[in-house]
Amino acid sequence: MISRRNFLKLAGLSTFAVGAGYTTGKLTQTSKPVHYSIHGFIPEDEAIINSLVTEFKNKIKSNADPVILSDSKLGEVINRFDLNMRNSSYANKGEITYTLRKLNSLIDSDIIASDMNNSIYSLDDLNLVLANIRNELKGRKASYVFTADYKEIDLWSFLFKGNSKKVIVENEKGIAEEISLDKNYKNIFVDGVQGKTGIEINNSVVHVHTSSCRLEICKRSIAHNSGEIIACAPNKVLVRIV
Repeated sequence: MISRRNFLKLAGLSTFAVGAGYTTGKLTQTSKPVHYSIHGFIPEDEAIINSLVTEFKNKIKSNADPVILSDSKLGEVINRFDLNMRNSSYANKGEITYTLRKLNSLIDSDIIASDMNNSIYSLDDLNLVLANIRNELKGRKASYVFTADYKEIDLWSFLFKGNSKKVIVENEKGIAEEISLDKNYKNIFVDGVQGKTGIEINNSVVHVHTSSCRLEICKRSIAHNSGEIIACAPNKVLVRIV
């Protein structure tokens, strides 16, 4: 078994494989988020993007200037919606990152949410707004993968934990493994609800070589930069680089 260590720095998204079944935990609007994300596969629909950005901003309550990573002009749309949601009562100062990437092929649309307490929320635990957005997406094909990510940095940890990259592997029980990205591993297997997910780290690049879910979307992506994520929601396994 590879050693486990605590971690705090978190960030955005590389790819999310969205499907049925997630970890439990009620998603509410009352607690102050330290790390909060909305992830999903979405169609090219400005109304859907507007709804997601609006819900995201209402949750994080921050007017920080966002970082927008987009390979299409829809990045400008995200920025406009974010600006429209500025509110003088928002006091949080964490970092906001939006990511929008075009998919190579059309897949079913869906969204999920996550925070520091729950890697992936149960479909039954999404708040009413996100549940309504998810209902609007039913039966529609997605052409983009979208993430809205908010994090507040723990300054003490930032100063004293060092800057080496680590791979954090989570399942429904929490953190399963914490591994240095500088080391090579051919077979890291993590238990999920549908079976095992197999991960390889080679030359500071992470990829999934074994997947137990039907779509196996997580096998099509790699991660090597801080903040990138590979995840298989059906198996409740998530890989972060921090």
